[in-house]
Amino acid sequence: MRDSVTEIVKNLTEAPLLVQVYSDEKGRKLETEKAVEEGDWKRLIEKWKKRDSPLPEGVIFVEQLHDGGRAAVVAAAEKEATKAWGIVVQGKGAECGPVCYLLKTSRVGSSGLGLCCTHFCLMRVKGFRESAKSQLKNCWLLQAQYDRVF
Repeated sequence: MRDSVTEIVKNLTEAPLLVQVYSDEKGRKLETEKAVEEGDWKRLIEKWKKRDSPLPEGVIFVEQLHDGGRAAVVAAAEKEATKAWGIVVQGKGAECGPVCYLLKTSRVGSSGLGLCCTHFCLMRVKGFRESAKSQLKNCWLLQAQYDRVF
């Protein structure tokens, strides 16, 4: 996840995202695309089964998290500089269960120049009883697992 998070942050404008992770002798390669519709997902699985497309080492799904009603929150969130994202990582093989992460991004831009900087913090989900907002706040206060500016 550490190697993938910078690429994910670069592509958040296309979220929800589907990231396929491939490995070869040259190292890891990520293929990032806008998340597919349900029908497209079935088509992608069929490609993997038929070996028309190589089977990835892992799949990462990224989606923005919202509190409350989706339509109103989406409109408000587009104006906000700080956002929370849910990330689910699934590795290849039966022994690789899904792992969930929370990603917090804070974006700062310069007026008129079109430049911006995104600070992000990634943490593994500790449980589903505590809210994402609370887990991110506690992670920030205690010590972030992965904290970086891009």
